[in-house]
Amino acid sequence: MTTPLPPKGTVLASLDAIQDPGGYPTEFEDLPIIVVRSADIVRAYINVCPHAGRPLSLPSGKMLISKGEHIVCPFHGASFAVETGACTGGPAGNAGLKPIPVRVENDQVVVA
Repeated sequence: MTTPLPPKGTVLASLDAIQDPGGYPTEFEDLPIIVVRSADIVRAYINVCPHAGRPLSLPSGKMLISKGEHIVCPFHGASFAVETGACTGGPAGNAGLKPIPVRVENDQVVVA
């Protein structure tokens, strides 16, 4: 059985905890999540590369964000658009990241 997405209103991160551009790994129950930020764009995705099945964040919590536009898998180099989660290059092919709808409210990133 898979872990359900966090319910609406769940706080995933404080906005100031996320570098700009950058990412912040977190979780809800057993579901690994990344919250990414680039200028006014804040998005959240399930923290699993669809190609490798591994986290998109390093064990240190750092993430590879290229030019503020692409999340890069540190294991096989697949890249995904920050804004949409769509694969933009590498071995993931047409498989994109699974989004979690979020909004910024009172400097907190919350599930929308």
